[in-house]
This record gives sequence, structure tokens and C-alpha cells, in this order.
Amino acid sequence: TLRQAYEAAHSGVRQLARQTTVRDFRAKRSAMLGEAPELEKVAEAGEFKHGTINESAETYRAETYGKIFAFSRQAMINDDLGALVRIPTLFGQQAMNLEAKILTGLVEANPAMSDTVAVFHAASHGNLLSPATTIEADLDTARTAMRRKTGLSGMPINVTPRFVLVPPELETEMEKALSALQATKTDDVNPFTSLTLVVEPRLTSATRWYVVADPAL
Repeated sequence: TLRQAYEAAHSGVRQLARQTTVRDFRAKRSAMLGEAPELEKVAEAGEFKHGTINESAETYRAETYGKIFAFSRQAMINDDLGALVRIPTLFGQQAMNLEAKILTGLVEANPAMSDTVAVFHAASHGNLLSPATTIEADLDTARTAMRRKTGLSGMPINVTPRFVLVPPELETEMEKALSALQATKTDDVNPFTSLTLVVEPRLTSATRWYVVADPAL
């Protein structure tokens, strides 16, 4: 019952995360390799040169969360409305709520990465942008910035935007920006219909929104 309630509970930001499994509670390193070195032309009987691959790593660890809910034998016997039967369902929903709260908190806290620079940083990471006059213009700027991202060795990695994460205050406006129209001419075609809207009520800012790649990639 708890598992079913957990899987049924809806979370916007949870769609943007990738789940993994760890064996213990010690800190884990998530290593990231850079691109392979650029290949060079080798003449006949020529020498192949050595190259290097840059690497980086972020750390994470598993934590334990829980709560005990106690009730008496008398309360169980007197529960003719079956209220206590819903307790596993409520705990399953709360488990999903906790995950969403933690993930949203990480996004908004903008913590420093292993390079000592915050995740979202205009100068160093190029992923913190100032708003333009319209959401369409902002989507275009964000998509271009994401496409232009380079890896550890400075080569393009061609990240494809997949989701747009917004607070409830921007849901209607972003729905309009992403909606598909029956365009009668080329200029009216909406180029952003491939993006999926994700609404997260736990976001505290009513104006800040995020463009996110597919977590599977």
C-alpha cells in the first residue's frame, strides 16, 4: 500500500532527476570523463601521438529519513471508519513529497560544485541568464546557450533541452509559449513544441524558471 501511494504521488521536479542505487552510506563519487582527444591525421609510417582525457567528479551520499506513528490497541479497535488503514498511504505520499522538497531545495540553493563555482553561474558556467522582453525570446536564448555548452576539454557536447521547469505562477504563460498551433504560414510555426512543461509548486520564486535536458542523457 505504501509503495503504491508513493508511485501514485505526483511530483514535478522528480521527473528531472535520475535515480541510482548505493550499497552503503559512505560518500560516493560520480565521475565524469571529458571528451576523447581530437584525432590527428597520421602520415604513412608516421607516429601516433598520445592524448589526454580530462576528468571531474561530484560527490553524494544516501541519507535516512523516517517518522514513527503510534496508536493504541483501543484506537485500532474503535476505528470503525477505517481511518488507520490510510496511514500507509499517507506515509507513501509523504515519502514522495520529501523527495520533491529535497530536489527543489537543491535547485534553488544553487550549491557549489567541485570546481567551487555554483551550479548556475553566468560567467563560469554560462547557464544563468537575464530575462528578455518575452518568454519566447528567453526560450530561444536558453536553448542556444545549452546547445553551445562545451565539455571538460572545451569541445561541444550538444545538450538538447527537454523540459521547462516553472512555478505555478508561470504555468499559463509557459503553456501558451509551448503550445502547438495549426500554423498557416512558416513564420507562425512554434519551434518550442518539443519541450515538455513541468510545474513544481514548491519553487519559491514566482519569476525564475529552468530549461533542463533529459536526465537519461
